[in-house]
Amino acid sequence: MKKIYFLIFADHLKSKVFSLHRGNPGVGGTQFTSIRLALLLAETCPEWKIVLVNSNKISLENSSLNVVQQISKNSTNFFNSIDINHDDLIIASTSTLKTVDIKCLQNFEGNLVCWSRHPFDKDANVLASKVKFKGVVCVGTYQFYSNTNITKDVFYIQNPFILPNLTKIEKKLKPKNREIDIVYMGALIPGKGFLEVAKSWHSLKALVPRVKLHVIGSTATYGEKSESHLIPTKPDFAEKILGFIPEEDIHSGKVIFYGNLGEEKFEIIQKCDLAILNPTGNTEAFPASPLECMACGIPVIASDDYGMSDCMRFFPELVIKGNKDIPKKVEWLISDPLRYQELQQRSVAVAKWFDSQADQIITRWVRLIEAIISDKNSEVDLSPILPFYGSRIKMFYRKRLRAYVNKIRGLSG
Repeated sequence: MKKIYFLIFADHLKSKVFSLHRGNPGVGGTQFTSIRLALLLAETCPEWKIVLVNSNKISLENSSLNVVQQISKNSTNFFNSIDINHDDLIIASTSTLKTVDIKCLQNFEGNLVCWSRHPFDKDANVLASKVKFKGVVCVGTYQFYSNTNITKDVFYIQNPFILPNLTKIEKKLKPKNREIDIVYMGALIPGKGFLEVAKSWHSLKALVPRVKLHVIGSTATYGEKSESHLIPTKPDFAEKILGFIPEEDIHSGKVIFYGNLGEEKFEIIQKCDLAILNPTGNTEAFPASPLECMACGIPVIASDDYGMSDCMRFFPELVIKGNKDIPKKVEWLISDPLRYQELQQRSVAVAKWFDSQADQIITRWVRLIEAIISDKNSEVDLSPILPFYGSRIKMFYRKRLRAYVNKIRGLSG
């Protein structure tokens, strides 16, 4: 029986419950999609044994009988204690693998798949220069093309997106002189772009005096304490946000910080009129937040750069290049009820399309795993389904710039 190990190693999963029929309970995308993929593979391939490896037990609901759990203190402890066969495979994120001694990883080269979750993945590049992985798997289209120089065996397998179980709500755009509800969703860390949204807050209030901003997310998404009493983030980042969002707007309820939420977030999203997400796209590989908003019939205003391009390529009218574009895009979106309705309908259609890819995604993983175990991974071509989107010149420049910076810092690649 093949054993497929998924390395999780996240201590903050203790109070969370995972199931094929539940959405993200409020954890990082890497942990959630790793567990979801493991459960989907177990259901598809009952003859395989799927092993979830974590520092503590993960709460699973109605999982297949071939899903087992293994408790290891940390990733190093796991690699030092495991007895692996040729037909077994270890799938682990770059962030997990970089915590393990290189010599230790080299002992498992024939069984190891690196799962990259970042565009221009510097850590995967460094690791692959020292460890002969059986493959490096990328989850987003732009992310894949940004990482093709890591090794000859770079594969694209999109993260599965499954539609949330929603109560159908027929939304109608409110008149501009009435309250407009905007939602932002993402971890409140600098890399997710909320500060750019905050910078547009003054202009949004001038545009729609009765606007409300609903903010879902915190540092707890990644298991970190927020420490700030007013905004669920680190004090230094909270201070920067308060430079653009006055405390009185938080106390009066014009800006509401909900913190880290699980499936209950959909009750909030469905009550909103539009979403403003990462205005830069930076750090994104294949984010689920735009698709979760779209599934609720909520048009998304966001960047189409980096991983945001996977879904925002379908909405060129709503693409922004920075915070200065936000107010005019909001005004354009809410100025025509029928145009708004069209974008709602397109949003739902795009979310459904990504949901329809789930079976194909699992088949791609099965193909790759079977090919690796048969030592035929070099014969498998798993390239993106959608064509490259964006500026190839800009991507080339970014690659060269990162290579130059890494060289100065003494890093490979």
